[in-house]
Amino acid sequence: MQQIHLVAMGHVFNPFWGEREGRRKRRYRATYSAAMGYLRRYAGAVSKVVPETLGADNEPERAFTIWYQGEDKAPELVKACFRSMRRHLKQELVVLDENTLFDWISLPDHIVRKWKEGKIPHTQFSDICRIELLFEHGGLWFDATDYVTAPVPQYIMDEDFFLFMAGNKIRGSYALIQSCFIRARKGNPILGVWREANSIYWKEENSKINYFIHHLLLKLSVDVNETAGRLFAEMPKVDQDPTHALWGEHANDDYDEETFRALTADSFFQKTNYKDKRLKELKPGSIAEHILNS
Repeated sequence: MQQIHLVAMGHVFNPFWGEREGRRKRRYRATYSAAMGYLRRYAGAVSKVVPETLGADNEPERAFTIWYQGEDKAPELVKACFRSMRRHLKQELVVLDENTLFDWISLPDHIVRKWKEGKIPHTQFSDICRIELLFEHGGLWFDATDYVTAPVPQYIMDEDFFLFMAGNKIRGSYALIQSCFIRARKGNPILGVWREANSIYWKEENSKINYFIHHLLLKLSVDVNETAGRLFAEMPKVDQDPTHALWGEHANDDYDEETFRALTADSFFQKTNYKDKRLKELKPGSIAEHILNS
């Protein structure tokens, strides 16, 4: 029922006249308003969350990513991204799959059960797992489609918690943040509240209200939980648009080193898309071909 409401607010009651960009902005405002209005029913419970305290230890910081079927079965673009991570990151890369994931994390029974029942899709389950991995172990999260071109900047490594703010280059810019990269120390309180917000939501719900439900639950957390809100306010706010500077508009461009460096200069990774139709007929000499062969 809640999903019908979001469709109505974002599409049915969004006038068809006017420029496309204007319609998009109206749709995003309406979708955001409707989704957050629905999630407010969980505000009381989330506001009372006191994050679990994890003691510090000597566990080294790692970089985590997931490919459910296993790295050897990943698409070629994803394998290229994994190679780029190992080439540039100072941290050990841990590529988890469906068989090894639960060696690293523990999740509430209702979340695991609803994932196995198909009520929590793989994408949203991955969202849940990444914050659990960082809460339990600390370190870095990279999406499997993040192509890394440089080490993580020191100003990010110095933060207890960091992710990029949503910009204007991607669908869902209303969702506040982008979680394809996260840096956090073990037991970070923002993660502690965020993971509990996910648990609270999925204990009651059997479907996602929005594709970006995970992001919107962070928005709810920092809005209503005093600890999460205070710490999030202290985080440097950096727009994620530079992480999308390469693939969408330039994957088919002819590769040359100077252009490639210029396009990737403002970010240490670039988001790619292994489902991109252009990969089926790869243009020889293109930036996409260079990435696949690197």
